[in-house]
Amino acid sequence: MALKQLLLVRHAQPDEGHALQPGDPPLHPHGHVQARALALRRLAFEPIDRIVCSPQQRAIDTAAPLARLLGIEIEVIEGLAECDRHTARYRSPDTIRREEPHRWAEFLKSPPRFLGVDPDVFRQTVLDAFAALLADAHGRTIAVFSHGMPIKTMVAHCLGLARTDAFSLDHCSLTRLVGSSLQDLRARSLNESTP
Repeated sequence: MALKQLLLVRHAQPDEGHALQPGDPPLHPHGHVQARALALRRLAFEPIDRIVCSPQQRAIDTAAPLARLLGIEIEVIEGLAECDRHTARYRSPDTIRREEPHRWAEFLKSPPRFLGVDPDVFRQTVLDAFAALLADAHGRTIAVFSHGMPIKTMVAHCLGLARTDAFSLDHCSLTRLVGSSLQDLRARSLNESTP
C-alpha cells in the first residue's frame, strides 16, 4: 500500500447551546473565522487531494472553507463521528466540568463511557474508519475533519498509549499522521495551531 499523509483537524469552535440544533450545533461565528483562517493560512499550502469529514455539523462547517478553496467535494464518513453524536445537547468538556464537577474524573477516564457509548466499540469504529482510508487507493494527502476523541484515539494508537487523557487538542488544531496501514501509522505532529 502507498504511503499516505493524514491531516487530522479538530473542528472549530461550535455554537454550544444553539437553539435549533442543540445536539448537533453548527459553528459559532468565531468558529467560522477559525475555519477560514485554517483553510487559507495553513491547509491551502498542503498537497491535499481528498477531504473526508465526520457527519456532524461542526466538522462539516470546518471543512467547508477548504473544500470551496480547493474545489474538492467533502466525503462524509460515519466512523469519524464524536462519541457524543447521539446526545440531546452538545456540551464542551468545560461545560461538563462546570455542570458535573463530581463526575469530572469519570469523564476524563473515558469520555465515551461517560456519554453512554461502549469505549471498545467506539475505538474499533474509529480504527476501522482509518484503516479503510489507508487501504483506499484514492488520495495521498487527506484532510480529515473530525473531533477530539477520534483524533485522540488515533494518536493513542500510533503512540501505543492505553488512554487518551494524556494530551489535549485545541479547536482547529492540526495533527499529522503518516503511514500505509494502521500497523505502520506514525504521528508526525500533534495539535499544530494556525499562525
